[in-house]
Amino acid sequence: MMTRDEWGATCQAVLDASVPGTHFSPFEIADVGRRIESVRLQAPPIPLLDNALRLIEVLEWVRSESRVAPVLVNSFYRDKYYNAACGGVPGSMHTMLAAADIVKNDTSPEEVQELLEQHPDADKFGIGSYSNFTHLDVRSYLGRTAPARW
Repeated sequence: MMTRDEWGATCQAVLDASVPGTHFSPFEIADVGRRIESVRLQAPPIPLLDNALRLIEVLEWVRSESRVAPVLVNSFYRDKYYNAACGGVPGSMHTMLAAADIVKNDTSPEEVQELLEQHPDADKFGIGSYSNFTHLDVRSYLGRTAPARW
């Protein structure tokens, strides 16, 4: 089992090599050690980082397209136990390191969803608009049916 420090160093090395200058940190991707009651978030398997890198490319695009507010991550990776503890659906894309729930200050979830629809690969995504965040996943890269909208 990887410690928080090991995750931070390993993930940062992958980010530095793959997405230089990214605005996302290892602990936004997986806040290893975060708790919901007695359930503590574990580090994701390193091979799943490829999914995160695809998602980060889209999130960086969202940031560059709007230039005003940063993309804030509410939830990115969740292991299956943490996902269950926070009420996530079984088989959630979050458990595959392929989904993020995001917020942009001064931008409604519907506006974020509209922006995501303009992405050149929007037909490969799952995009959901909730009352206070927008869900984005890269489902087609994992063989799931896309696009998906809600």
